[in-house]
Amino acid sequence: MLESLLEWDREFLVFLNMSGNHTVFLDFFMWMVTQTFIWLPAFLAFFYVVVKGKKKEALLIVGVTILLFLLCDQISSSIIKPLVARPRPGKDPLVMDLLQYVNNYRGGRFGYLSSHAANTFGFAMFSSLLFKYRWYSIFAFLWAALCSYSRLYLGVHFPLDIISGMVLGLLIGWFCYWLVGRIRRFIPQSDTGLNKNRIVLTNYTKSGFSVKNIWFLLYTLILTLFCITCFALQMRKFFS
Repeated sequence: MLESLLEWDREFLVFLNMSGNHTVFLDFFMWMVTQTFIWLPAFLAFFYVVVKGKKKEALLIVGVTILLFLLCDQISSSIIKPLVARPRPGKDPLVMDLLQYVNNYRGGRFGYLSSHAANTFGFAMFSSLLFKYRWYSIFAFLWAALCSYSRLYLGVHFPLDIISGMVLGLLIGWFCYWLVGRIRRFIPQSDTGLNKNRIVLTNYTKSGFSVKNIWFLLYTLILTLFCITCFALQMRKFFS
């Protein structure tokens, strides 16, 4: 059964990778989307919204956000990858010659599971639970899905790598949100009128996070994606 699953995994990757219709535009676009540094303005905007909206709890949320990325990255890269030791597609002799690569990039030695998927879905889950704002949540998860798909387009992960990384990220994102709720019980809440001993997760809504500030973060995400698209279009014209 496991062998059949792995065979399906290889075939599905080949289908997704080859059906991506690789062009100069898509190659550059997916290459940029998968880079962590390109999303730095969005992360800075997130911290700005947190600090502006929750001054008393900002340090807690920022600290837990850093913890989230550490957990997602280290559990996936330092524990699971060497433990499972599954070669990446570009190093798997059964599939390596059937894929298209960008800039001849084939990733590191092991691929299971995807730290990109874990990080992006973990952040999407945590921030969505934190803000509880529908439009932000939709875009955050679409962004996570796009970043994860870029790893398939580049041929550096199998679908099961992405799915498993996504599940890990969602669990860690929920755990970090739960952790904020638990630690928040020990922060004085006299200005909210709530009994600190009775605060539970359902009380931790977007109060203190103005819709205006959340939209500022959303605009930053959209603007970043728009800039990547424009730059990719210019690269396509340059090479065409």
